[in-house]
Amino acid sequence: MEQQKLELNPEAWESATSEEGSDAAVEGGETMEALLAQQAATAEKLAGRKVAWVKVIAVTKDSVLVDVGEKNEGLVPLAEFVGDLAAPKAAAPAPGQRVPVIKVGGRSKTGQVILSHTKAKTDLGWEMAVKAHAEKQRVRGTVTSSVKGGFLVDVQGVQAFLPASLADLRPVRDPKKMLATGVRCYVIEVNPSKRQLVLSRKAVLEEEAGKRKVKIVSELRPGEVRIGRIVRSSAEGLLIDIGGLEGTVRPADMAWGKADPAAFERGQKLKVKVLSKPEKEGDPLYLGIKQLQSNPADALKKRFAPKSVVNGKILEVGAHGVRFSVDAKTNAFVSAQECDTDIVYKIGDPIKAIVLGVDFTTIELRASTLKYSEIHDRKRVAQYMKAPPPLTLGQLLSPEKEG
Repeated sequence: MEQQKLELNPEAWESATSEEGSDAAVEGGETMEALLAQQAATAEKLAGRKVAWVKVIAVTKDSVLVDVGEKNEGLVPLAEFVGDLAAPKAAAPAPGQRVPVIKVGGRSKTGQVILSHTKAKTDLGWEMAVKAHAEKQRVRGTVTSSVKGGFLVDVQGVQAFLPASLADLRPVRDPKKMLATGVRCYVIEVNPSKRQLVLSRKAVLEEEAGKRKVKIVSELRPGEVRIGRIVRSSAEGLLIDIGGLEGTVRPADMAWGKADPAAFERGQKLKVKVLSKPEKEGDPLYLGIKQLQSNPADALKKRFAPKSVVNGKILEVGAHGVRFSVDAKTNAFVSAQECDTDIVYKIGDPIKAIVLGVDFTTIELRASTLKYSEIHDRKRVAQYMKAPPPLTLGQLLSPEKEG
């Protein structure tokens, strides 16, 4: 059976289970027999200690008087409607308003039938919860306390248990934040003998997340920019939530140059670019961060032209080559193949090299001391091989003096 998405509305439930329709008919011109039949039905329900809807006659400083039919009155403690009489948390019912009650005792000293509004609400809440479970409908409740393994939730007067594992899509890190919050849940277990309920808020959240995911996927366009929140950061990349749909930022798309996942924190908000859109269920969504930033390698290409000479100070010497700093923000790397073997490289020594290009992966210059030495040697050879300057007239007339 397909799950129904309809939420049970407490007001609608009360309306559906009350006799307001009958009253309206009587007031609109029904016969006295219909009114008497209604009063008899109310009296029968109260006698059987079942929930009956009655009309408020008057409200005193500590009680609510109601009409229970046959010229009889019932008495309900006002505290059951407003809470603490010294500091009321809710408004008292108004005369003429219909409220659910159930008989809990005999009569008061003044002769009124003793009734309970709280117990009636609990009974109605239980009926509603059982119906919601059978019809796979949602119920609303309020988290009242945190207990071992989960939370206690008040569902229309019925105390229910919400396991911690079913309270959210992810583990609840701070249970205190759940207290006094309203929640929408599915009833997943019912124990009639003990009147116990087990709830799942996670099922509701998953259902709503699924709807949002479908909507986002339909609207998503490659190349657009979205605001996301980091769900997880690891060596494999970042998991980003863009409002109900999770996407991955691969290390290669995190930053220009070497990516550092540790630089990103869980919960951090950031802009991401949509690189690919899922075409079918299960396809990944890839996002990018560096695509929204200018590539620093382009700036290096403009500053340092190929075959230009750069000076610096050696930072690292290893089997793979030599790395040196050109300025505070720029490094250059001379691979082992481009190192002049006649030079002894030491950390801290000055160095000169020819620019070969830019490494777009490490965002540093590629350089060669070998080519610098070759060019420098060629210049010296060319200078040496230059033809001697022609003799002057003085040298021709007086060679011995010039000699």
